[in-house]
Amino acid sequence: MSYKDKRWDEHERSYLKTFDKDVEVYTPSVYREHRGEIWTTFQTETHPSLLKFQEHSFTLHDRFSQSYKGVLRGLHYDDKTWKLVQSIVGDIYLVVLDVRENSSTYGEWESYILSDKTRDQVLIPPGFANGHYALTDCVFHYNMMYKGNYVDVDSQGVIKWNDERFNMEWPTDNPIMSERDR
Repeated sequence: MSYKDKRWDEHERSYLKTFDKDVEVYTPSVYREHRGEIWTTFQTETHPSLLKFQEHSFTLHDRFSQSYKGVLRGLHYDDKTWKLVQSIVGDIYLVVLDVRENSSTYGEWESYILSDKTRDQVLIPPGFANGHYALTDCVFHYNMMYKGNYVDVDSQGVIKWNDERFNMEWPTDNPIMSERDR
């Protein structure tokens, strides 16, 4: 069977953890054979919640970060960027924290294991902080969608990774971090 005979571009959407179904988890169908694998990470037709970006002229912005085992990046947030995130290489512990002050789930957090073995993706809406810890050497992919200008480092909010107000659990007590994230 060739990849053309398989619907490898279909995604399964699930709400493994929900925040009232604001955060979605996608598992793409992966076609595996003797040469390797092929899968689709983003297509508005197969991610029904993302059709709004196509209809409203959002900018799509892809970004990758490579981290060594033991690195923690984040928690960062803004009020306009959607992020579809996944691990391209390695295993990542992702934390998503609701920082929307008027939300019924404000201050609640959830964690996800993203792996190149499962190819799971998490769609993080604006108003949610996210950070990730490299369980192995890894490559993290962000597919960001926003209107207007990109909210870069100087305009993003930052939550301390071990902020006592939120009692987030991490698989480390001593991560490698940037000064900004510390």
